[in-house]
Amino acid sequence: MSQIAIIEAFAELEDPRRRAGQRHALPLCLALFTVGYAAGNQGFLAIGDWISSYREQLIDLFKPPKNRLPSYSTVRRALLHINYEQYSLCLAKFFNVQPVPGETISKI
Repeated sequence: MSQIAIIEAFAELEDPRRRAGQRHALPLCLALFTVGYAAGNQGFLAIGDWISSYREQLIDLFKPPKNRLPSYSTVRRALLHINYEQYSLCLAKFFNVQPVPGETISKI
């Protein structure tokens, strides 16, 4: 898989999913969600459609194993179980955002 910055941003995030049946790395799922959401897609079905529509470009960009991208339901399941505070901290670090003392980091 590609070592682009958005993937690396989520590399240290704990993956709470069961190991059995995992085909896609959590950082890839989170990167696709984050980029898809930033592209204006709100909701898992919209992000799934976006992933399908830009499949070839996303494969070229992320270089996932076996040239497979996760479906919207895989991205959704990955997001349902992550620690949102850790996700927010990863995003803040990626975008170099320093919260001011007392500021609350938003939860999705």
